[in-house]
Amino acid sequence: MATLLITGAAGRIGAALRPRLRAAGHDLVLLDERTPDDPVSPGERFVAGSVNDVDALENALAGVDTVVHLAGIPTEAPWDDLIAANLTGTKNVLERAAANGVLRVMLASSIHAVGLVPEPLEQPGSVPGDRLPRPDTYYGVTKAGMELLGSLFADRYDMSVVSARIGAFGERPSSSRALLMWSSPDDLVRLVLATVELREPGHHVVWALSRNSGSPADLSAGEAIGFVPHDDASAVLDADAREALPPDDLRTLGGGMVELPLGRSAS
Repeated sequence: MATLLITGAAGRIGAALRPRLRAAGHDLVLLDERTPDDPVSPGERFVAGSVNDVDALENALAGVDTVVHLAGIPTEAPWDDLIAANLTGTKNVLERAAANGVLRVMLASSIHAVGLVPEPLEQPGSVPGDRLPRPDTYYGVTKAGMELLGSLFADRYDMSVVSARIGAFGERPSSSRALLMWSSPDDLVRLVLATVELREPGHHVVWALSRNSGSPADLSAGEAIGFVPHDDASAVLDADAREALPPDDLRTLGGGMVELPLGRSAS
C-alpha cells in the first residue's frame, strides 16, 4: 500500500481516480483550493491550498510515496494564467517532491502537447507516446513545458517521472475522435499504479490512452513501464451510440482545440 498525493483532487479527473485508487488499497492526500464535492473518506486527508502555495505543498507531501499531479488550467487560457498554473505550479510540485524525498511523480500532460501532429487515421499505432511535441495552443505549449520539467527533475534528482499524455478523458467516449483517443478512468488508474511501482530513475513520456481499436496511438512506451490499458472505446458503445457521436473532421491529434484563438479562455 502506498500513500499518494493527488494535486487538483477536486477536479474531474481527480474525482474519478479517488474511489478507484482507494479500492486498490492506497491512502490518498487530496490537495486543492476548493473542497472536493465527494466527502473525504477514511484513508484520505484533505489539504486546502494551491500548487503555488509552498506551505500547503509541504503539508500535503508529508508521508507521501508518489505524486499524481493533476492541478492546472485544463484548456486554452491567457498566457500568464497558464504559465502560473501549469508551469510554475509544476515546478513547485517537482521541487518540493524532490526536497521531501518523494521520487515518483505522474504529471498530467495532454494530447495537446502534440495536438498539431496530423492524425494518420489509416495507420493505427503510428504515433509513439514519446513523439516530439507539436502543440496546438498556448495550453499545449505549457503541457510540453511540463514534460521538459519532468525530464529535468528525473535527471537531476534521480526521480521516476511519467508524463502522461491524456486524451479524451471520461466515463464514456463523447465524440467520434474519442473513439480513437479515449482515456478511461480505469486505464488512467492503471497508469498511476504502474507509476507507483517504478523504482529506476528516468523520465517516461507515454500515451495515457485506452486500447482503442484503430487508434493512431502507439502504446509501447507505456507498456515498457508496465502500463497495459484494457478498455476500448468502441466496445463501450453499441453501433447506434457510436453512429450518434458528434463528428470531428479535423485531421490533427488535437481536434477542435486548434480552432480556439490563442490565449483566449475556452469558456
